[in-house]
Amino acid sequence: MIAPRHTPRTLVSLVSGMLAAALLVGCAGATLEAPAPTAESPAPSVEAAALPEGFSYISEVAPDVVIDARYATSNNFTGAVVEGYSDPDVAILRTEAAEALAAVQGELVGQGLGLLVWDAFRPTRAVDDFVAWSATPDDTTKGDYYPDHEKPELFELGYIALESRHTLGGTVDLTIIEADTGEPLDMGGPFDFFGELSHFDAAGITAEQQANRALLRTVMQAHGFEPYPLEWWHFTYPLPADTKPADFAVR
Repeated sequence: MIAPRHTPRTLVSLVSGMLAAALLVGCAGATLEAPAPTAESPAPSVEAAALPEGFSYISEVAPDVVIDARYATSNNFTGAVVEGYSDPDVAILRTEAAEALAAVQGELVGQGLGLLVWDAFRPTRAVDDFVAWSATPDDTTKGDYYPDHEKPELFELGYIALESRHTLGGTVDLTIIEADTGEPLDMGGPFDFFGELSHFDAAGITAEQQANRALLRTVMQAHGFEPYPLEWWHFTYPLPADTKPADFAVR
């Protein structure tokens, strides 16, 4: 038996019919998916986590303040990321303290300067982590942060607290930077150095370094912050007497 001949038009019709049938069969059991985001339809951004009432992200209240959250990195006296921290670009304060900090930033901008924040609200779990660190024999950071003391002395001398005011949300550790370069002013000693060099009136620092410390203290006090004599970088905004410590992750 001779197979029937198909004209070109007939072949086109047959192929088209077969393709249509295949598509119908494939779609019958398939689940339609939304198209992947493109340049015209960008993926939704990840929003900041909701904070407990009364707290604010510094970046939202004072967006020009630079954040370098040291405890979210290993660049701190423990040599490791501290419990409760995960993002070096995030710092949190009670809203009234954040607004006062924004006013400090606004005043410094007029002088070509700005603020760099190393720590602000500190969850109680982080304080517990400091205490746990102090009980270990690890002293790999001793040369950089506490060369003249043993770990237990850091609590006795007031450099680390068993109950830190940072947990209330009004305390901030910071310095002044050049606005155009981001370079910190020379304060005569590094952040979290546990020794007399960190005292506001430390002996042996230059006149310029003392003037820079005085500038930081003056502008912070002008907007309601109280200094801590043992640490030139440490300031506290007064909060109501019934303010309680908090323990939520800084992220």
